[in-house]
Formats: sequence, C-alpha cells, structure tokens
Amino acid sequence: MPQKTHITVSVILDLVTDQRVHKVCNSLQNAGYEVLVIGGKRKKSLPLTPRSYKAVRIPLIFQKKMWFYAEYNIKLFFKLLFTKCDILLANDLDVLPANYLASIIKRKPLVYDTHEYFLGMPQLNGKRLAKKVWSTVEKNIFPKLKYIYTICQSFCDLYYKDYGKKLWYIRNVPPLQIEETFQFEDLKKSIDNKIPRDKYLLLYQGAGINHERGAEELIASTQFLDPTKFHLLLVGGGDVFDTLVEMIQDKKLTDRITIIPKVPFEVLRHITRQAHLGLTLDKPNNINHLYGLPNKIFDYLHSGVPVLSSRLVEMERIISTYDVGTYIENHNPEHIAQTIVRVFEYPVHLEKWKQNTEKVKTEMNWENEEKMLLQIYERVCIDNKLPVPVKLK
Repeated sequence: MPQKTHITVSVILDLVTDQRVHKVCNSLQNAGYEVLVIGGKRKKSLPLTPRSYKAVRIPLIFQKKMWFYAEYNIKLFFKLLFTKCDILLANDLDVLPANYLASIIKRKPLVYDTHEYFLGMPQLNGKRLAKKVWSTVEKNIFPKLKYIYTICQSFCDLYYKDYGKKLWYIRNVPPLQIEETFQFEDLKKSIDNKIPRDKYLLLYQGAGINHERGAEELIASTQFLDPTKFHLLLVGGGDVFDTLVEMIQDKKLTDRITIIPKVPFEVLRHITRQAHLGLTLDKPNNINHLYGLPNKIFDYLHSGVPVLSSRLVEMERIISTYDVGTYIENHNPEHIAQTIVRVFEYPVHLEKWKQNTEKVKTEMNWENEEKMLLQIYERVCIDNKLPVPVKLK
C-alpha cells in the first residue's frame, strides 16, 4: 500500500463553524492525503459533526484575551510535537507561533493560510500591547515562510507591499455539489418554527460578528422598517453577539428580529435558502474590512440570495461584475432601512439579481478553487521529497 503524506492542520476557531478549514481538509483527504485537524474547545463550542478526516480539539481554560491565545499555542505546540505529520498547515496568525516552532524542531514544511489581513483587524484597534505582540510574531515569521496563500487578490497585494512576497489566493466559496446528511432535521424544524412566513426575510449571518461589522446599525435600522413587511434573522456568534442580543431586548425589537446562535454548516445553508436579501455591512474604516472578502457573500449567492453590502473593494468587484445586489452608502440606521425598502420596491431588479446568482455559482465555486489548493500541496510534496497522492499524478 502506497505511503500517505500526513498533513496536520490547526486552527483556533470552532471546527463546527469554520467552513474554509472544513473544505480544505475535505479536499486534501479526498485527494489522498491523511489529514488531522486540531482546533480549540471552548465552553460554548458545538459538538463535533462527522467528517471525512480526523479531528481533535484541545480543551481551553481561558476563553478570551491574550491568555487564551497563549494557552492554545502552548498546548498546540506540544500536540504538534508529538503528532505524526509530514506537512503542517497553520490557519491564521493566532496559531502560527506554535506551528513555526514545531516545524523548525521537526524539520517539516509549513504552509500558512491567512484568512485575514491580521494586523489590520479592528479587534486590535486601541490594544497597543496585543498589536505589538502580533506584529512581532508576523514580522519575525512571515518573511521566512515559503508556502502562503490567502482569500483574495487584494490581500495578496497588501502582503506583497509589506514583505515583497507573492502569495496564492483561494477564495472561500461553497462547493457546487453539497451532500446533505439530514442529521439535523429536528434542529431545522425548531428554527423553522421561529421564522415568519409572511414577511421579507433579511439575513445577517457570521461566526465572527465582531466590532465594526455594522451589526449594531443594522439592528437599529429595524426600528425604521415596517414590522408587518420585514423581519431580520441574526445568525451566528462573535465578540459582540451577546451585546447585540441585549440591544435587541433593550430596544424591544424581539418581534422584528429572530436570534439564532451558531449552527452547523448544513443548518446554516437551510436558513440561508429561505432569505430574500443577504446583508454584509462591514465598515470600510479598517484595512482588513476594506480589502477583505467575507464568506457570507458567497453563502448568500450560492443560495440564490441577492446581497446588500457596504462598499468594499472585493465586494464591489463581485456585486458589480455579476449584478447581484446593491450597496449602502453609509451606516446611518435610517439610511440602511431606506435602502432595504427601496430594494423591495423594485421586484424586477430583485428577481434579476436572484437569476444572476446562478452565474456566480458556476464560475466561483470550491470545485474551481480546489484545483489551485491541490497544486500548492503537490508542490510542497515535490519540493520536500514527500509522496504525492496517486490521485494527483
């Protein structure tokens, strides 16, 4: 039996909701690699769902701030040190220290998938010590890495400007072919019972609903919408999610907004397909958002849902190229509400946007992005004299 190349993947976020990591691991496993993914287990982590590759989670005592990152990297380092692997894959800067040190000691190639322009994230604004720590980590490790890919061309350009390194990009898009497991039917029915059927459904989703994502202004905007016509679905989690829940209760908006905490991929798709308009409102006041490409836009478009977006570089490129939605011009809650109303005043435009999502699906899907992914790992294998899976030869 041919020897398999073992890839150990690590990520700090919840494995149940991180779609990019799941798709990458699934593609590598199906291509003939032996994949193990390591994630963090926090108090609110959802139970692991069955998958084609091996997955383990490291229990964590600290739940946030620098202690959380320090604890995970220390535990992750020792886990990597004593785990059989041929290639290490680090997802984002917050797991890079453990991976880099392990790769040096074990003399194994390290691949870096940077989902964010990390030092430009709004979570670091005003946090001088945290930003200094992560800046030191990136500036000391990033220039030494050989294999790096990210989520979009704009991030490639930014990193090239910073370090003079050319990156690959692999967009975080859904696959065309999705196998439904039907293992969450009770959860789907429970959620369906909470969703009104006689109103336009507005959807805002995300596992990382953090500061500067426009969620607070969106919630405030529902005060200016007719509650007999519009209803907002808020799905996910993140740094400000609990604050948003309190805001909804304080402003007595519970009849206008349905709150749904983090759910598995399959359940999220089920919810998304019911929406009439998908919202992605990241603020362009930080570089990570301005040039980023949020996952949710592709989740919306692959479900046939037109998009209302803030004006961000990569988002405009997709929405304008394919004519699948429109924009807000600022984050004033009244303006957001007016824009939503205007969208539904022109049903012909809305239907055209919906039809145009089909072209996005056929051109921007995981089956296409996967080709570049597999080429990268084939190159890593060849460079390091590791077995290339038979399926790739």
